[in-house]
Amino acid sequence: MIIWGSTTKELTVESTTFYCPNCRETTDCDHLRVASYFTLYFIPLFQTATLGEYVRCDDCEREFDVKALSLTKQQIDAMNRPWSCGECGNSNPPAQNRCLKCKCYREDDPVDNIFEE
Repeated sequence: MIIWGSTTKELTVESTTFYCPNCRETTDCDHLRVASYFTLYFIPLFQTATLGEYVRCDDCEREFDVKALSLTKQQIDAMNRPWSCGECGNSNPPAQNRCLKCKCYREDDPVDNIFEE
């Protein structure tokens, strides 16, 4: 009888530093890749697919999209700051893309959300 199947593994691509959006400081992190492997008798033989990549902060252990590695402190701080509506002047939370008062869309183009859900 031959027993075959698949499993997933989390591999560290690199350990580096980045500006953590949650800790709001430069800290160590791990760039991780999740991959699927073919197994024979429960032994992983070769990689069959890359399922995803992410960055994990070593301090707060929060996970972020890999795009967080290329963002500067200023870009991340700008993403976390409230923004003002150009039409009515209302102050809105950074996660909102529409004004809470007049429902106008945000005029500036914030960087895509880097928080993994």
